Amino acid sequence: MGLPPLSQDPDAAGGDCVACGRCCHHGPRTVHLTESDEERMGEVLLRRWTEVHERSGFRFLLNTGTRCACLDTSVPGRFPCLVYERRPDDCRVFRAASDGCREARRLGRLGSPLG
Repeated sequence: MGLPPLSQDPDAAGGDCVACGRCCHHGPRTVHLTESDEERMGEVLLRRWTEVHERSGFRFLLNTGTRCACLDTSVPGRFPCLVYERRPDDCRVFRAASDGCREARRLGRLGSPLG
């Protein structure tokens, strides 16, 4: 699961995020949505890009098993987000050059969720 690791330091301003995409490579049920996320996304995007976990009742972004389904992989070496302007808070708080970003680059994917 994931991409080849990257050794170079990330651009703290996020200039190389779309060329990286490692933080969007992770297991299922990693990115959950809050009520405000659901409102921001709207019904059409919720139906297309999310699922409700049957046991917990929480809503999550869909996942292919290795990456977020909202990650556009149609152009090799480019990883734009298909819902970027309406992305959930879990994605918004993840910052370029943060410890999590550096770990995702080192591993080639986002680490396992806590819990």
